[in-house]
Amino acid sequence: MTKMNVSIPGETIPQLVEFWAHAPGSDTPAFVSFDENGEKRSLNRRQVFHFARRFAHRLRRLGARKGTIICNALPNSLERLICDFGIVFSGAVSMNGQIFRADGEDFLDSLQTSECFMVIVGPSAANRARKCLLNEVPEGCEDSVQSTRLPHLQKLLYCVRDDCDPTKDFISSLEDSSLPEFMENVVPSELASVMTTSGSTGYSKLVKLTHQNLCHFCLQVKAIEHLASGSRFINCAPLGWAGGYPQWYLSCGVTRYFLDMHDGPPRDLPATIWKTIVEEKVVYGFLSPMYVNAILSNTASWQNVSWKPKTLCLAGQPVKKQLLDIIGKLCESVDINYGITENNLVSTHRITDSSTYIDGCAGYPGFGVQVKVVDKQRNELPKGKSGEILVCSPSLCQGYLNNDEATKSTFTDDGWLCTDDAGYVGEDGKLYVKGRQSDSIMRGAYILYPGWLEVKLREVPGVKDVAVVAVPDKVLHNEICACVLTDDVMGSVVGRLHENNAADHSVDTERQQTSVMPSSTVSSVSEESFNEDVDEPDNASFGFLRLQSKGLTDHLVNTQNDNDSKYGGVKGPSVSRAGKSKELERIRTEGVHTQLTTSYNKTKALEKPIKGEKGNHGDLLSLEQRLREYADGLQVLSEKDAMRMVPKYYIFVDKFPLTSTGKLSRKEVRKTATALLDLC
Repeated sequence: MTKMNVSIPGETIPQLVEFWAHAPGSDTPAFVSFDENGEKRSLNRRQVFHFARRFAHRLRRLGARKGTIICNALPNSLERLICDFGIVFSGAVSMNGQIFRADGEDFLDSLQTSECFMVIVGPSAANRARKCLLNEVPEGCEDSVQSTRLPHLQKLLYCVRDDCDPTKDFISSLEDSSLPEFMENVVPSELASVMTTSGSTGYSKLVKLTHQNLCHFCLQVKAIEHLASGSRFINCAPLGWAGGYPQWYLSCGVTRYFLDMHDGPPRDLPATIWKTIVEEKVVYGFLSPMYVNAILSNTASWQNVSWKPKTLCLAGQPVKKQLLDIIGKLCESVDINYGITENNLVSTHRITDSSTYIDGCAGYPGFGVQVKVVDKQRNELPKGKSGEILVCSPSLCQGYLNNDEATKSTFTDDGWLCTDDAGYVGEDGKLYVKGRQSDSIMRGAYILYPGWLEVKLREVPGVKDVAVVAVPDKVLHNEICACVLTDDVMGSVVGRLHENNAADHSVDTERQQTSVMPSSTVSSVSEESFNEDVDEPDNASFGFLRLQSKGLTDHLVNTQNDNDSKYGGVKGPSVSRAGKSKELERIRTEGVHTQLTTSYNKTKALEKPIKGEKGNHGDLLSLEQRLREYADGLQVLSEKDAMRMVPKYYIFVDKFPLTSTGKLSRKEVRKTATALLDLC
């Protein structure tokens, strides 16, 4: 890839904001927020600079100093933006106030771990962050917090939007030019931001980023597309995430459009985004493949429009070749990025002809990024050999805040980040990503580590053991499948099918406030996210019956004996190994279903009990119902979050496939679950 010279007008975030405030066109809109009703709010470059300085002065009066951790728990909005910049201008460190768990324990854990000094929230009692803090900060104690659990927390600061009363409105309160201003003299090596990884383990790691790291973020995106000053650009990712940080404004001076989430998400987020792109003549968009897929599926929305963007950058989840049908329909070209919060961009490439794209190809290393692939002993592998992807870059974070154990396990002694992603470097110099090295499941914008979920599901009466694995999904890359070991079945039986729930799968797009961008990965990963077990399976013989609302279909898939295997008296058809292998490969490549509406974890009442080979399967259906209800009740994500990290599919088995050493063979569980859900 051709080397390029890229520069930005500053070495710290305050310097970059100041540059654009004083550059020609200071009245040019810098940020424009929009909602589903078409209402827009905007701040020009000069306002962004001065409002941030005035808010920084307030923070200094409240005790903020260099290195102080201030948590910004506001949703995407102009208020959120000014607070983020104001915190950094004050010399403090802005931490993303991310809440994934319904009970808010992840949020409280982050405040405790970071030794947070102040939290900025909305004042409503319904505000999630405020609600989480009620036990620690009762009403009336916001200015003098005294909490045993959060001993470093001293203040809770309300940020109010009131269009009827300018004296109460946060943005309006900063318009007076006579207000005092402040801008700390920070240096590139000082901490500027703490971003959070996706909390699908229940809790987030806190990623430390300096001004130098963030400025290299800006260099990376400018190297992808050097947008002209004032170009209209859209990115609806959360501002506190790596993919949502205002890099393109800071590096190029674009006008950034984003969704105003102050009053919650729109009913149809993809439609709202596309409508804005067309009406505002946006030239470049940074979007999640999930939303682009929804836009593409609504042909009437784009077929005869008067404006289409030049390029759409797809990030946040894996991109599959079929989605590149948008070239020539929604845009002229597509940028595909692979990255992670700890380093932002890892690799990128531009696609103008979809026929040239190979699933899993993540492109060339980004600006200033070094990539290598290593074996288990951390020895670098030659081109074409698969191993773990390691990354090093000036944008690479400084480790995890107050978490030496996680830092030590993730970073090598010589400064490389271990991504836990498997892949290889091709002869063409491009990086090819196969998926996660561990048993983690990438579903849409999130990564799920199944161990904790398996522990929880084992608590359900009637469950002897559980293995939670990934199965392919065209939209979300993977769906979650729970394979349940129980005495109530002979062989293996698929639970209620996702088609039975299709009526409940509305495109209720957030509800998707927290699912726009990944925190721990912004990636272009192939479907082949299966962890390869070291040992070959020894007793991976499965017989399957499919349980449907109309009855049982006799259809057997046997991964060890292709002929005459019997489970519960049911005889399976003969399937050649070559034919089965080819079909499995097709499933892995093409996925098992297509529509976004069938990719959400909505549930409804089970059908009436069905009689099967082993007596009445009412008990089995009851077990599935208990599992679904239990999983839906887990306080992992908000009940309003459409991207719930709970199983969509349940398979019940009388035994698990084991490796030759007696360990559970997740590889075989995944393969057979994939085959069962599609072939039977």
